Amino acid sequence: MPASHEDMELEQNEPEGGNIFRVKSSLITRGEGGPKLNVGFLQALAMQFTIEEINNSTIILPGESVGYEMYDTCLSSIAVIHSVLMFLAQNGTNHVEMQCNLTEYKTRVMAVIGPSSTEVATSSMKMLSTVLIPQVSYAVTSDVFSDKNIYPSFYRTVPSDSKQVDGMIALISYFKWNWIAVVGSDDDYGKSALQQFSSSAMSSGICISYDGRIPMYLSTSDTTTAIENILDEIEKADVNVVLVFASLTQSIAFFKEVIMRNMTQVWIASASWVLSQSILSMPGIERIGTVIGFFPRVQTIPGFDIFVKNTISKIYANQLSSQSTSTNTVGSNADYQGLHFQVDQIPIILNPLTELNAQSVYTAVYAVAYALHNLLNCNSVKCNKENATIYPWSLLNEVRKVNFSVFNTTFGFDVNGNPKTGFDIVIYNLSDTDTEFIKIGSYNNVMDLNSTLIYWGTPNNKVPESQCSGDCLPGQIKRVKGTHSCCFDCIDCQEGLFQSADDDFECHICPAGQWSNVRSTVCSDPTYLFLQWSDTSVIFLLLLTSVLFCTIIGTFIIFVKNRQTALVRASGGYMSFLALSSLLAITASIVLFIGQPTMNICKIQQPLQAIGFTCCLSTFSIKALQVILVTDFKGVDSKYIQWLKTKGTWASLLLSILIQCLFCVWYIKSNQFLSPDEKVTYLRKYLKCEISNVPSFALMFGYNGILVLMSFMLNCVAQAPPGQYNLARDITFSMLGYLLIWIVFVPAYAKLTDGNQPLLQMVVALVDRKYFNEFRMNQKVNVFN
Repeated sequence: MPASHEDMELEQNEPEGGNIFRVKSSLITRGEGGPKLNVGFLQALAMQFTIEEINNSTIILPGESVGYEMYDTCLSSIAVIHSVLMFLAQNGTNHVEMQCNLTEYKTRVMAVIGPSSTEVATSSMKMLSTVLIPQVSYAVTSDVFSDKNIYPSFYRTVPSDSKQVDGMIALISYFKWNWIAVVGSDDDYGKSALQQFSSSAMSSGICISYDGRIPMYLSTSDTTTAIENILDEIEKADVNVVLVFASLTQSIAFFKEVIMRNMTQVWIASASWVLSQSILSMPGIERIGTVIGFFPRVQTIPGFDIFVKNTISKIYANQLSSQSTSTNTVGSNADYQGLHFQVDQIPIILNPLTELNAQSVYTAVYAVAYALHNLLNCNSVKCNKENATIYPWSLLNEVRKVNFSVFNTTFGFDVNGNPKTGFDIVIYNLSDTDTEFIKIGSYNNVMDLNSTLIYWGTPNNKVPESQCSGDCLPGQIKRVKGTHSCCFDCIDCQEGLFQSADDDFECHICPAGQWSNVRSTVCSDPTYLFLQWSDTSVIFLLLLTSVLFCTIIGTFIIFVKNRQTALVRASGGYMSFLALSSLLAITASIVLFIGQPTMNICKIQQPLQAIGFTCCLSTFSIKALQVILVTDFKGVDSKYIQWLKTKGTWASLLLSILIQCLFCVWYIKSNQFLSPDEKVTYLRKYLKCEISNVPSFALMFGYNGILVLMSFMLNCVAQAPPGQYNLARDITFSMLGYLLIWIVFVPAYAKLTDGNQPLLQMVVALVDRKYFNEFRMNQKVNVFN
């Protein structure tokens, strides 16, 4: 903001011929070398230009005139008290009358335009609010004035710091900077703004590594020492982005030291200094890095440049003698006594910055004028002021409701007295020969930014990084180290946990029925797998099964055709058909391992194989017992052998099968094959018939193992009849192969994954059938022989 501080007060007098509403304002800002043309003076010209435009208008306040007076605040909250007491004086006097009821108290002025200093505004506002005199500032941005309980009559034509802070947070977040330093002036402006920024930054995940204050009202040497300490701390903090929220005077001193140190950073500028010609014209300013700033969105006032040129030319030509008056008609040059201009200074004044700063004054004066227009019930011809007594509080009510068009946009105040306008985002276009501003975007609750216009001064113009810790990967949380939330280690979320988009600091447990892998951002329902009919391994086993199935059928047919032969009867007769039928059942059981299992499939899957093997092995065991009785126990009564070959065969066979059926019933009743998991701890699971009761499963197939072992042992000791078919030999080799297969199967089955266990069991069943079928094939060969 400009260094000057002006108060402009609207004053009501009643001379003959109508009312003249006068505005009072300070004019001169003192600097080194005496009075200078500065922003404050140009803002005073903007006020004069605006009042002349209003007085010459036939649209607003027809038949009425607006005047002004100017008072110098001297940048002092104490000096302004004299001016404020003048404003509070009763109309027509120079005395402040103390009254209990101020509703009918008519003050000397109707409204105040200004000032531009937070400290001065605070002092003046506390006094002016006692009689509710509207005070419209064109420069004060501190958010404390938005509280209408404390400052009920304060309004402004520039956005508050809270909106500027929101824009800065949006800018910093846009470039993913979370490790920055902030510097502010040690006054109400800097303290209030940085307090808001700190609060907003924390909620937005932005960490402030260092917070420095530039002191006020100290000697040059003390200020320089304080700034040097601030810059030392910034360098220690190892940040690439620094936010400077300071008044203009402190900002000038700050950047002088920055230039001397050759510091190169990204500087985020507040509206108080971003467009300051004093900073922009500093030698070496082009070496400080990238400057991105916020400034209230403004536009050029049509005709103001010509007015400034004509006014200054007139002042230079006349060189008025020293005289002072407190009240002048509009357009008088007496206000500018003592100012000595040079001709070559005029082009310096007429630049875009002049018009940008003048616009807020222009709008402030118009806001009060339109409020008066509405209060006086003005139309396009005249104002109806008959029997109208105007008090400051009545004008304040109209200021609250004011709504008018300026620069092709609608202007009005919100409930907090702030304008509904936003900010322009600008950068310094710095070079050795020229320095200028470039607008790169805007902010009005939503940021619109063209970042390609920014020159960063880095290789490939890459955006500088300013982070204490880099971004974590998806599925990782932040474990804060130290005191800053932006300094952290990235920790993976483990299985069963996930990282929520709303929480970067804690892994959350997956909902019931879902699971996640390591470093997940979501939990998922599990996927269940099973053997598909289209799997290559399944197709191969089905082809092999088909071949064996056909072989068994062929053997069965041969035995049926030769069932009356002595060899078929000697190999077991009808028991051979039972054995072949059991082999067919085992073959059919292979398909039960393919496809998605159901409860009914699980109940018959293993029992069908177990009973099939029992039937087949029982015939071998009984046959082995018959052989050994005939060959090795010749003294046994023949009636027992005959019983064993007839009724005893079927009795033994049925008893063996019955025992296996009892084991199968226990297996079916005691197992929960497809019971749902109490807690899902997987994303992919092979769906199979789970065996919860292992002893029942072991008894089913262990019983078959006992039958195999018995057959093997009986046939090992049996003697082959001379000149006859050696049946015991074939049974022995078949049982030996069966035993070896299951000896290998048990440990292999335990080590395999769920997906391969059914395949192994299918292969083992096919190989077992191969041995049993070879035995029957040998019998078939002998039938042909």
